[in-house]
Amino acid sequence: MNRNMPRTTVKAAMRAGWRPLFAAAALLALAGCGGFNGREEAYYTPENMHPITVSKDVATLKLDAAMDLGYLNDRQKMQVAAFARAYTERGHGPIVVSVPDRSLNKGAASYFLNDVSRALADEGVTDDRVVYKPYQVAADKTSAPVVMTFNRYVAQASPCGDWSMNYSYNPKNLNPPNFGCATQNNLAAVIADPADLVHPRTMDPADAERRSVVLDKYRKGESTAAQRADSDSASVSEVK
Repeated sequence: MNRNMPRTTVKAAMRAGWRPLFAAAALLALAGCGGFNGREEAYYTPENMHPITVSKDVATLKLDAAMDLGYLNDRQKMQVAAFARAYTERGHGPIVVSVPDRSLNKGAASYFLNDVSRALADEGVTDDRVVYKPYQVAADKTSAPVVMTFNRYVAQASPCGDWSMNYSYNPKNLNPPNFGCATQNNLAAVIADPADLVHPRTMDPADAERRSVVLDKYRKGESTAAQRADSDSASVSEVK
């Protein structure tokens, strides 16, 4: 260092030399704290620890077709109705009705189709959403069933009950393994159609009649808002 340098300049140079050291020390301190709230700990969320998985499944209903009975009994009608409602809620693709082809009860099973079609129609499932096809069985089989199937999606989360964590020692303040598990499982159980988690539904078509009315009012310079009556008020009570 130059001995003839003014004292104020020397102090400024010393302060400038210490600044990088202070900055490095601050970075080290922040890095130490990052071990408790770092990237790895960010993944300890219910969505990542207990993810909801969606898989394809086939719903199946087997109807016994007795040789001496060519129609659905009351219990089978209720089963077909419940099957149709489940299809309406979560079904994808058509309902496939498979009828035995070579079995001894082939005739009785064929008569079943009329009742099956009517039971499905009563629940809003029309014939254009149903596919009928034969399936091969042994010729000497006397009780081959009529099989109804449709494709659906099933959602489920990981099982709960992991109590391996020591709750008395948790220096990183991490969530326990069961954190959010029940919520994720409940969410998977109440989803109307798990297929919505795979891809969004298509939009409903626009109301062309309403659109024409709004455009006509817009051209005339009139209000496009819907008419409201005095009874449409949403107030419950008045506080004075």
